Amino acid sequence: MPEGIDSLDQVSHRIRLMRKSGRISQSRLAHACGLSQSTIARMERDIKRLNPSYSTVYLVVETLIGMGRKAGDGEILRKRAYEVMHRKIAYVGPRDTIANAISLFTDHGFQQLPVLDPDKKVVGTVYEKDLLSIATQSPEMIRRRIVASVMKAPLPQIDKETEIMKVKPMLESWDAVIVSEKGKAIGIVTIYDILKNV
Repeated sequence: MPEGIDSLDQVSHRIRLMRKSGRISQSRLAHACGLSQSTIARMERDIKRLNPSYSTVYLVVETLIGMGRKAGDGEILRKRAYEVMHRKIAYVGPRDTIANAISLFTDHGFQQLPVLDPDKKVVGTVYEKDLLSIATQSPEMIRRRIVASVMKAPLPQIDKETEIMKVKPMLESWDAVIVSEKGKAIGIVTIYDILKNV
């Protein structure tokens, strides 16, 4: 599970709470998202078994926020990054082994991890799919190769004072955004952190 929210059960609860507080029916939400009403019902009732993709959860949350804003409730979008960010960042170092990164992915269910140097500066990103590909094709390499050899471009970085209104469009293309202060990573924002604060 991505950092920022404790469990899928909390995601399910928040979606239901947002929908009910906005007086939005399941069928209306489903229509606005282009999903079936049964999918929305299962997200609220049995989300672990449904196991929706990140993009599906993002779509539902974004739609609910948009519907809430139309009803006059856009307070979350005026908050600053530091108010909603998750302060504990799970990360790997550039000299960590691929095996170490894979362990974090499998233990916590992340899809990507930021790569931070010893000074907490962001230097790259590693993705679960890339590392699992290496693990299945060359299992003997995972304990010898280091993260720096497979990392990709860093996740987007924002200042801690950035409004969530400006962060939300970034989350359409990226699963997470790093919050930095004086060049050092101090937190991370995902759609789950926005959801937790609605």
